[in-house]
Amino acid sequence: MILGLDTFSLRWQDWTAEQLLDYAATLGLQNVHFSERGYLESLEPAYLRRLKDYADHLGLRIELGMRSFDRFSGTFDPSLGTAEQQLTDMIAAAQVVGSPVVRCFLGMQDDRIGPTPFPAHLTEAERVLKAVAPVAEAAGVTVAVENHGGVDFLARELRTLMERVGSAHVGVCFDTGNPLYGGEDAVFAAEILAPYVVTCHLRDTRVWGTESGCAVQWATCGDGDVDLVRIVEILKAHAPDLALDLEIITGVGPKEIDFLSDDSDFWRCYPELPARDFARFLALIPGGSDGPLDQMQLPDGVWQPSADELERYRAQQREHLERSVRWCRDHLPLEP
Repeated sequence: MILGLDTFSLRWQDWTAEQLLDYAATLGLQNVHFSERGYLESLEPAYLRRLKDYADHLGLRIELGMRSFDRFSGTFDPSLGTAEQQLTDMIAAAQVVGSPVVRCFLGMQDDRIGPTPFPAHLTEAERVLKAVAPVAEAAGVTVAVENHGGVDFLARELRTLMERVGSAHVGVCFDTGNPLYGGEDAVFAAEILAPYVVTCHLRDTRVWGTESGCAVQWATCGDGDVDLVRIVEILKAHAPDLALDLEIITGVGPKEIDFLSDDSDFWRCYPELPARDFARFLALIPGGSDGPLDQMQLPDGVWQPSADELERYRAQQREHLERSVRWCRDHLPLEP
């Protein structure tokens, strides 16, 4: 398995793609996962060839990604074309830079209770993925659908989508930090999705009990309650050459999961969450963290530091990523 970084970990740095590659090389990483097209200067082949040459010079592999492929999601950007066109464009770019995957996602947790019924999102996802699967196969690239946004897909739902699409060139980008936000044990989610995982966003998540149920918060690797060692063992059994890309999202506050009220938004989002699956999640809470991560933290609903605080948050962002790299090297079974 190879260790890399997801460029979203460094979203406040305002670095070019080349600077992100340079930083990864200084950390001795092997892969850089440009999870959104906004991290690239363009999709022009000449630019992409130069970027690949630069990555090759540094001994790095590149993975590419994009955002939503679901036209019903609030995160979908129609200015970039239809979902099929966006995926086709990114598949072509992946060919140029040698990326084995194109990461994408459905949307966010809120899409599950938005104006479009969730089954319509699932139907649209299946339609788009079936349409682009032949394009991906011809290019030798795999479309990798993430369990994203805290979380849009539960593990069984995403596995069912993979089964319905039925293509070896449509797989899963497994995010280890998101399942707890949907009331799932991340190890359980890995067990369900492992046969389809083609790339991985790796990070930790804390969980602790509250009066309304519990709270969860993304954390640096080793500072949360996700059994990352066990997850890597599960994934490695299916994909020994998998890229584990650190997506360290810190600097933001915890989220309350009000599962003790039967009319809460949590149960509106996941009304059919199986009891046996939720029980795996509940078992984590008694032995979980004693509270939130000790860090500088943005106010609720704020995702970008103010100008006067930006440099301090940038320094924390780099420190948290580098701490996570060290923990992964010390604890994860990366070698064959």
